[in-house]
Amino acid sequence: MQRLLITFILILCIRWSAGAQVANVVPGSIADTISINLEEAERQFVSNNLLLLSKKYQIDASKAAIVQASLFPNPTISLEQNIYNNLNNRYFDATRSGQNIVEYQQLILLAGKRKKAIQLEQLNAQMTELEYFDLLRSLRFELRTTFYELGYLLQNQKLYTSKIAPIAKLVQAMEGQYQKGNIALKEVVRLKALLFSLENERLSLQNQIHQKEADIKLLTGAKPNVVVIPVFNLDNLQDNLANYNASLLLETATASRPDLKIFEINIKQQETNYSFQKALATPDLVLGGIYDRQGSFIRNYTGLQVSMPLPIYNRNQGNISAAKSLISKSKTDYEHYQKQVAQEVWQAYLRAQETDRLASNYNQNFTRDFDKLLEGVTNSFGKRNISLIEFTDYYETYTESLTQLLQLKMARIQALESINHIVGQPIITY
Repeated sequence: MQRLLITFILILCIRWSAGAQVANVVPGSIADTISINLEEAERQFVSNNLLLLSKKYQIDASKAAIVQASLFPNPTISLEQNIYNNLNNRYFDATRSGQNIVEYQQLILLAGKRKKAIQLEQLNAQMTELEYFDLLRSLRFELRTTFYELGYLLQNQKLYTSKIAPIAKLVQAMEGQYQKGNIALKEVVRLKALLFSLENERLSLQNQIHQKEADIKLLTGAKPNVVVIPVFNLDNLQDNLANYNASLLLETATASRPDLKIFEINIKQQETNYSFQKALATPDLVLGGIYDRQGSFIRNYTGLQVSMPLPIYNRNQGNISAAKSLISKSKTDYEHYQKQVAQEVWQAYLRAQETDRLASNYNQNFTRDFDKLLEGVTNSFGKRNISLIEFTDYYETYTESLTQLLQLKMARIQALESINHIVGQPIITY
């Protein structure tokens, strides 16, 4: 009778757990639950992410700097008026007997300084735009991986919830049997230890879920009290990784990555700056005119003014030498970064191949076979064909194996997304 009772309880618990669902709502809070697919998440990300919006304003500022560099220097006008005329005892005498001087001067930039300054600002604007696209690339990678991580964490949480529920009912039932003297205390304690371990794992998952939700909401600009449920189905994921090799991926990265292009722009910047510093060694010309009513050798004197500093001591030697050295530095930095990108591509390709190969060896039958085996082992335990230790060991192995399978699926997605991130465009599709 005891065996029949335990068997009935176990079968009832397992069947009940098949319909268990996860409600991902913060206890004690009123939250809106939204289901969102990746396409919609990316649309909200591009529209609402504050870091991207901030970078766009910086692009506008860099374009305004181009306009400023293209402006010509303002002319200078000066007026001199005598305060007191002691010949007629007048203050600020503006008549013909008074004295005043008017000067007008215009700075003329020589050696193409204005043109080179415009070129420098244009390169700065290009670099700012590339920084925007590099930020977009990095944040999109974070969004996509976080989106899938959250989805798999929710699946894992659902797994733990569905397995905790029957164990909790079993513990309750066996405590009743213990009170009646039908089973030993050690069996109840062992099951309670299993239940405690599973609940701790679920709590850890819940904390990770909250963190991933917070990351997605920050990236997409969602409200803090919104619960995000990712919608995707990648159980039968088929990617086109086989169509690419490391050499082709490196070519794509070299042509597409904005951070690599930033180093190229930096070389052009330093070369333009070197030319600009050499131009600064050429003195600028100041043209002007002067009108002097009383103070010159004739009344109403009008003269032409031309001035230019003599480049005797300061010929901008230090800045020219520094700019020349920065050209060599920028080229060295670019070469180093090219090698770094090549290493990133190669490592990402190897990691994607390994995870893709391993994940492809497991399919949904793996989970279904485990579920069937779990039911068989549970029935065997109810009939006392296996011991409690064997039952709990299998239960732990079952939960750990399915958790590792979900982690493997997530690692596969991360590896594929890493390739898209490293090459600078989404060439791997699935």
